[in-house]
Amino acid sequence: MYDQTFTIIGMHCEACTKLSAKRIKSIDGVTDAHVDLLSNTATVRAERKLTVEDINTVFIDSDYRAEEYDD
Repeated sequence: MYDQTFTIIGMHCEACTKLSAKRIKSIDGVTDAHVDLLSNTATVRAERKLTVEDINTVFIDSDYRAEEYDD
């Protein structure tokens, strides 16, 4: 299992976090996703290493965008 964090741009409210998490969980191999509005991050657990492009694929028709997380 891989635990990864991504920055999520474009969220404005808790509904955004729930929708983002739902979309991320739809990615093949993702077993869990937690999205935090205050830090604008998504913590994702998956069976494989994900890329920003993997995340952005499920955001293609939304205002959200994933970027590399820089702590």
